[in-house]
Amino acid sequence: MGVVFGLLAALSWGAGDFLLSRISRATGPVQAMFYVQMAGIVSCALVLLARRDVPPLDPGLWLFAAGVNLFNLVGTALLYRALAVGTLAIVSPITASFAVVTAVLALAAGERPEPLAMGGVALVMGGVIVVSRAPGAGGGAASLDGVPAAIGAAVCYGFFFWLLEPVRAGLGIAWPVMVGRVFAAVATSLLMAVRRIAPARLPRRLWGLVILATSLDTAGFLFYNLGIATAYVSVVTALASIFSAVTVLLAWLVLRERLASSQWAGVAAVIAGVLLVSV
Repeated sequence: MGVVFGLLAALSWGAGDFLLSRISRATGPVQAMFYVQMAGIVSCALVLLARRDVPPLDPGLWLFAAGVNLFNLVGTALLYRALAVGTLAIVSPITASFAVVTAVLALAAGERPEPLAMGGVALVMGGVIVVSRAPGAGGGAASLDGVPAAIGAAVCYGFFFWLLEPVRAGLGIAWPVMVGRVFAAVATSLLMAVRRIAPARLPRRLWGLVILATSLDTAGFLFYNLGIATAYVSVVTALASIFSAVTVLLAWLVLRERLASSQWAGVAAVIAGVLLVSV
């Protein structure tokens, strides 16, 4: 089931990011993050109520969960920095390689998947990096300014997804998602306060997109936590990292954005890798 949950996480995150990009273009990234995180707290609260999850009383667990989410916040900040100053075709695949960091950490911690599964993991991660590359990047000199920030983002995300397993083991499936939402909401609110940005009135036509994007993103984290509860972290993370390829494919299907031949080769590698992992 871990393979299925990993793929469901990828589909949920990929579709959620596709919708989030449309919201961000309409409102700006800061406003989009503010509304998505606030809606995310509501969606997590509904999940917790439906599951009747009682929060653990151990303060050490909550402090550990907060510390783990710092990796996610720093990684996101570094990603925005990399995208602001770097070349997308270089920054995007470097950041997408966070699954390599998670896999290395998991293997160093003692995980030993079957050799065939490891081959599939390698194919999936390589395919994701290729698909994530923007086509037509060879038209001019590429800037390397964003590379250090992109590497930092990949490392932070890699540690974050690796450390989610002990957080899930202590807090369960849903509470870690709520902690992440609250952290992101507080960070976004502080950023808006520092920059003196007031929450803008969200157009009525975007409320449906915000609710759907938030629901998909929350579902992605729930599926990921279910996956690492039943399978190796290295395998589930590799499958979940397909989300960036899902976003690219949705842009091709819905927005008619063209894919380069190399990106199609990456899609083929991802499919082959998933089949190997599923054997």
